[in-house]
Amino acid sequence: MCGFALLGMPGAALGVAWPSIASDLSRSLGDLGILTIANGTSYAVMSVVSGSLSKRFSAGQMLVVGAVAGAFGLTGFAFADSWTLLVLAMVPIGVAGGALDALGNAYVAVDRGPRAMGAIHAAFGFGAMIAPLAMTAILALGISWRVGFGSLAITQVALGIALMTIAGMIRMPMQGRKERPVRTGGRRLVATSVWVFFIYAGVEGSTGLWAFTLLTEGQGVSTTIAGLAVAGHWGALFLSRVLIGVRGDRIPLDLTITISVVGIVVSLALMWWNPAMWVSVMALVAAGFFNGPVFPLEVLLTSKRFGAEFTPWAVGYQLAAATASIAVVPAVIGVAVNASGPLVIGAMLTVLSVVMALSVEFLRRLSGRESIRVAERANAG
Repeated sequence: MCGFALLGMPGAALGVAWPSIASDLSRSLGDLGILTIANGTSYAVMSVVSGSLSKRFSAGQMLVVGAVAGAFGLTGFAFADSWTLLVLAMVPIGVAGGALDALGNAYVAVDRGPRAMGAIHAAFGFGAMIAPLAMTAILALGISWRVGFGSLAITQVALGIALMTIAGMIRMPMQGRKERPVRTGGRRLVATSVWVFFIYAGVEGSTGLWAFTLLTEGQGVSTTIAGLAVAGHWGALFLSRVLIGVRGDRIPLDLTITISVVGIVVSLALMWWNPAMWVSVMALVAAGFFNGPVFPLEVLLTSKRFGAEFTPWAVGYQLAAATASIAVVPAVIGVAVNASGPLVIGAMLTVLSVVMALSVEFLRRLSGRESIRVAERANAG
């Protein structure tokens, strides 16, 4: 769980630190998209190949390598004295995130249940909550954002050391086997699932990265209040995932996901409307709470849809799509911000959330039909 807490920190810290980074390096606000593309590309590649690598190497070994890559990238980010070096530092950070995210989710989806899935994603939310609080405090004290990222590099070193002690205990279902995994759900279901992760991650990631800029540059909220609001957003996400960890084995998964995506749409629409500062701030916090259940519960449903053997591959594809989205969608929003100003962020997040809600509902119905088809085929055999 410590690894997932660290997984949530760099992106959340970057969202708060970005205006300061852009100012120090004389970059436009929209250039945040370049960093997300660099990070997302390496993250996605690592996610895609994680299933294949898990046949040849132990998950523990891969996680250790990922932690070392993360420490290297964060160190480079903290000390980079040019824009080019800053962008390059995002690549190993992405490799680290892709390894931990894909392998950790696949392992829990196969061998654990809703409570464990909720727990590891709650840890992610906790890290994502702490990081903007710490970065806000650092900036408020007049300390450079570099100190924050240097501290994250130290925590990654500690994670690598901890993973070395348990590396031999973590095994994936296909480790040491050469044959292709057996899949239950059809290709259409795989493609739809991948799309849902893409559009959902675009909404969640863009909200976390751009909300601070929307509040401060677009809606006139003070830096301190906006930083606390972003921390509250991630804190609410953490809380909802804690609830999944505590009550996860007693909740109807599909109903929880449906309620959550509707809540995301309403929350982001209120933040865009912004009838009052407190409404926009509280809507951002509410969006975090409703965001919390969607990702872990969709990952948990993966093993039910595709079977245990194919789960590492499916999760790898899903997380690659999610990461690609986190790279591309914020970048597209950045282009719009440069062209139209920061207020466009609220409109784009709302529209994307509506597309996401419709996609999640389509996946739910398609998954139900696929389950019936698989059951009928099994009975006929």
